[in-house]
Amino acid sequence: MNGLLQQLSAFGVGRLAAIFGLAAGVAAALVYFSSAVGGGSQALLYAGLDPAEAVATGQVLDQANIPYEIREGGTALYVARDQVDEARVRIATGGPITGASVGYEIFDQQDSFGQTSFVQNINAKRALEGELARTIQSLNYVSSARVHLNLPERRLFVRDQIDPTGAVTISTRGTLNSEQIRVIRNLVASGAGLDANNVSIADDRGRLLASASDDETGTSLAMDERQASIEAQLRQNILDIVEGVVGAGAARVQVTAELDRQRIEENSQTFDPEGAVLASRQRSEESSSDTDGNNRNAVSASENLPDNGTEGENGPTSESNRQVSNETVNFSISSTRRQQVTEAGAIRRLSVAVAVDGILETLEDGTTQWSARPDEQIAQIEALVRSAMGFVDEPGVRQDTLTVSQMEFARADPLLGTAAAGGFSFNKNDLMRGAEILVMFITAMLIIFLVARPLVKGAGSTPMPQGLALAGAGAGGGGAMLDTPNAPTALPSAAADIPAALPGGDGMGSASSMIDIEKIDGQVKASSIKKVVGIVEAHPEESISILRSWLHET
Repeated sequence: MNGLLQQLSAFGVGRLAAIFGLAAGVAAALVYFSSAVGGGSQALLYAGLDPAEAVATGQVLDQANIPYEIREGGTALYVARDQVDEARVRIATGGPITGASVGYEIFDQQDSFGQTSFVQNINAKRALEGELARTIQSLNYVSSARVHLNLPERRLFVRDQIDPTGAVTISTRGTLNSEQIRVIRNLVASGAGLDANNVSIADDRGRLLASASDDETGTSLAMDERQASIEAQLRQNILDIVEGVVGAGAARVQVTAELDRQRIEENSQTFDPEGAVLASRQRSEESSSDTDGNNRNAVSASENLPDNGTEGENGPTSESNRQVSNETVNFSISSTRRQQVTEAGAIRRLSVAVAVDGILETLEDGTTQWSARPDEQIAQIEALVRSAMGFVDEPGVRQDTLTVSQMEFARADPLLGTAAAGGFSFNKNDLMRGAEILVMFITAMLIIFLVARPLVKGAGSTPMPQGLALAGAGAGGGGAMLDTPNAPTALPSAAADIPAALPGGDGMGSASSMIDIEKIDGQVKASSIKKVVGIVEAHPEESISILRSWLHET
């Protein structure tokens, strides 16, 4: 410990100030770069906020005396790691973070007393739009949404009412399929009491996902997805079969599917005249009888004539009978009613093209030679592809086409080697990371060579030995007091303050091993030089320590 203090005192005030200043600067640089790489002590509080909502949230944090930072273009808030929970609790007291939308909490913040019905209707519409936007944003494939509703006022004594409509603008995480678009339309339609066909949807890139006029847009998207799915599945199935024969990478397959996009609904009724069945029978009979004779009781002009009293008794008579019979028979003829609905999406035609590479052989000299495959193998491949795709060639049903050809594929020359990867295609983050690593490396090297190495050298050197008389003899050439265990010997007064004996010698402290040095005028005798050489050879480590101490002092 004393030796270390002596070494530190030997450095001087200026050198010590430089060492400790450099060490403090290096430590500060390490702390700064470590915090920059690890993100510092700041933690993410909320992300994906609307700038207006970020400002409102920042005001809540200011009232709570919680420091924060706004990053990522005003859409993210960062606070200290140990204050994240407290900040979230403080913000939750003011309501949920929902972007710039306003929900039904608008009625909690306003007094309805004195408000007109127009203002209340507008607030109700705003609240409904905000709640629908929050519901859509809860979907994991939607990052933000805005909803606009057109709710016409229902008026009395008006026959033709205007149907309500809605418009939705969304920002998506990826590409939406028809099912996801249908979900959003149904959510808005059910929440606002609209018809699903009256809701239009567009994304933040200006693409119309669903039209409010009709359902053709959704049907077209569904057909496109079905066509892509059929083509991808057939392509993969055919490619697996062909590559199993010719090898991996030796085949290319392209499939084009033509779908029927029309939806057909057909109703028909067929009658069978041979299948008549008696349903009902009704029969009725009617008979009557009439007799025409002497009309004795008849009153006529002939009865009043004279001599006409007996002629009517013996006159002619007539009799008539009538009989009527009616029969009604009802028959039911068998009939067949048929309703057939043909949904869109049926495969109308398939076109498949298969390109097969030939046989590639490697010669003895390292070059490659291409040769065509046998025609029998190409025919077998074509038969396999026909079976895999379900080939149909019938007029009126489906007329598929298939083409299988072999040709030499374009390949890079193996003697030229492959193209090297773009190792220098760095982005901004990679360059910043490389700069940080370079600065940290330079800082570490400065610490090693300017701080650690001198301290280790000073701490590792042994204290000044008693045999520093060598230094006195070599530098000053004067005398010194050589203290030995037996008796001290007086040396010249010029070196009186320098010890003369090296420690640990065998017999070096005895009188017989004393170095006799006479008074000289600036030169050392040859005998003294020989003895110094002998001492150095006998004690090399101590001699090296002395030389190091000299170099360190200079």
